[in-house]
Amino acid sequence: MSSYVDLYPHSDFPFIVPPLRDCLTIQAPCSMSLAPRNTTAYWHEVSDYFCFLALPVIMSLAVVMEIMSVMVLARQVRQSLDTYLMGLSLAAILLLTCTTLLALQHYMGPDPYLVHTQPYTASCRDWFWYSAIWLLVMMSFERVLTVSASRATTLCSANQAAVVVVMVFAVGLVSALPRFWEYQAAWLHDPATNRTALIAKKTASTATEEYNIMYFWYVKSVTLFVPFLMMISMSVTMGCRSRRSVLTKRYVAVKHSNGVALSRKIKEESALSTLLIMLMSLYMLCSAPAGVLDLVAHVVPNWLDPTSRTFASLYNIFTVVFFFQFDMHFIIYFCFNKQFRITLLTFFCCCC
Repeated sequence: MSSYVDLYPHSDFPFIVPPLRDCLTIQAPCSMSLAPRNTTAYWHEVSDYFCFLALPVIMSLAVVMEIMSVMVLARQVRQSLDTYLMGLSLAAILLLTCTTLLALQHYMGPDPYLVHTQPYTASCRDWFWYSAIWLLVMMSFERVLTVSASRATTLCSANQAAVVVVMVFAVGLVSALPRFWEYQAAWLHDPATNRTALIAKKTASTATEEYNIMYFWYVKSVTLFVPFLMMISMSVTMGCRSRRSVLTKRYVAVKHSNGVALSRKIKEESALSTLLIMLMSLYMLCSAPAGVLDLVAHVVPNWLDPTSRTFASLYNIFTVVFFFQFDMHFIIYFCFNKQFRITLLTFFCCCC
């Protein structure tokens, strides 16, 4: 006989971070009509347990890294890019916090307080997810305009960038507003066990097929189709416009003390463009698997049944991959932002 390792004892809910479907709780009424476990597909059990152990490590490290990034960027806010990056780090911290509250039920059990917070944390997770995506798009777009200008000019100040960051968070909130009325905590009776459990389930007004289809394609447009298309085009543009020969022409009219100063400035400008290209490439690389998985399961369920254990295991793996990107932000900032490195070293010197 083979023994199974559940994510949480006495739980048959295999999603570490619950997808936004009929309900969000690991209690029995929220089984979501999943197919029975395949007794021969042992990789489901192994991969789920690996994700169960890896997710808190990755998310804890990501929170620490993003907090350090905010502390460093707050001390050096001089350019618009620094303001954008600080906004991105704040959005990442809030996104990680909301996801932690959703996943905590697998590590603590179905606590009633967690169930009551799930409808709001699911909504806020979408809010900060949209904000993080479009902050990355906006800062990259501003960088494209900067490197495409005929002369070396600053198009956006740090204060103006702060206004844009606030506006992006506001637009993200508006985009996620339907989620705030989508789920509610309610008591449901489970006929199988003859017990009543508190679960976070969809409201009657949002459980309709029309609403789910419409909001599904809206979310895919906001998080997959439009940002990916813009990120690819902006990455190509920045790569072409950040070459040394092109940057040299832009700085011809700028008076530098000597050729060394000009070379240093061009190198810094090229590094900032590389930073944004790396951030966009990392986001697309880490989020595309989960987005494509959900898209295939929705459009072609014959290929991948969304109620199958294979879908659940792949969903968990791609969830871990998605959050891994936030562990890399600090490293990218350090490698491609000279002022970030200087401020970080100064910060640690002051602490010592």
